[in-house]
Amino acid sequence: MGCTMRPADFLSDNLITFPQYVNQNIDKMATDKSGNINYKMNEHGFRSTSITESSNFNILTLGCSWTIGLGVEQEKIWPTLIQDKFEDSTLWNYSMYGTSTEYIAKQYYKVLSNGYKPDLVLLLWPGFSRRDYLRDDGEYRRIGGWRRSYDPNDTIFRDDKEDLAFLTLQNDYQDLHIFWNSYKFVEQMNKNFNIPTFHSVAGYYYEIFQTHMNKIVNFIDMETFFLPKDCYQNDMGAQDGKHPGQDWHTLFGNRFHDFLNRRLDV
Repeated sequence: MGCTMRPADFLSDNLITFPQYVNQNIDKMATDKSGNINYKMNEHGFRSTSITESSNFNILTLGCSWTIGLGVEQEKIWPTLIQDKFEDSTLWNYSMYGTSTEYIAKQYYKVLSNGYKPDLVLLLWPGFSRRDYLRDDGEYRRIGGWRRSYDPNDTIFRDDKEDLAFLTLQNDYQDLHIFWNSYKFVEQMNKNFNIPTFHSVAGYYYEIFQTHMNKIVNFIDMETFFLPKDCYQNDMGAQDGKHPGQDWHTLFGNRFHDFLNRRLDV
């Protein structure tokens, strides 16, 4: 199932970003072709309960494939495991595989602008080098061509002209600039709406994060940023053999919840 999207979908406040997933019940997604995992998508095309369902404590999670939980049963992924630890709570997992930091910030804005205010927001930021791109024919692309160097069969990033052009402009400082824009936008929204929000990063993105920590600490709030020092590595235990499996989700979810527990009064 492809992910083509026209400007009418992307350049709007509509929560439906990938219309082909709306109200679908599928057993294959992106790199997970096993057929062993059920992906039940809601009215906006996300692997989540309906955002119209609410409770005493509503949690919004945003991220990429590590947060949507590719190749892992929904009840065993870290957003669900954290939500299970809060009584009378509802999870809105509005994550999507292959997305960028810019996409995460836009999606957060769309949730709030449509009148849905969570009580807690958890963001697992994707790679800083990913980009949103609209082609001259209006198709929305997710690009980051450097990934082809280690995975020639990647389902998102290709050797199209946009990916190759990206390589001529991408550098670490530009990536940090993109992350700065997205992070600061999210933080300002948090202040405007008074929503507790916590952040993290995992996988090899955490290693990149660590490499540039001396720059990043100048603009992020370390009190709300969980550093997964002992639980960032991909165990590749998911059904596709490429994404983290249940054991990683359990460990990361427990560590992230411990971090939250020391900072929340709920």
